[in-house]
Amino acid sequence: MRTDNIKKYVLPNIPYLFVLWACLKLGTAYRLAAGADFAHKLMGLGQTIGPAFADFAPGLNPFDWLIGIVGAAGFRLLIYFKSKNAKKFRRDEEYGSARWSA
Repeated sequence: MRTDNIKKYVLPNIPYLFVLWACLKLGTAYRLAAGADFAHKLMGLGQTIGPAFADFAPGLNPFDWLIGIVGAAGFRLLIYFKSKNAKKFRRDEEYGSARWSA
């Protein structure tokens, strides 16, 4: 019974770990970019994205982790709201079929 709960909650959330890692690396690239304000750092992001993704291990800087967690949570909320607003399709039936059809 315990492994069923683990599979139920852990397995669907594994892709969000990859999103967390990617956002964490983007936060590292932003932090390493030259510039004092947001616009200059965003322009310099292109030069620091390579060195940020060169090392697989995540850094320990709190700013990087904040960007990673916020990015993963935002992606999770996007997926959640998209699934809530999805049309309700009936399995193995044509969508929009009338009740009186054969």
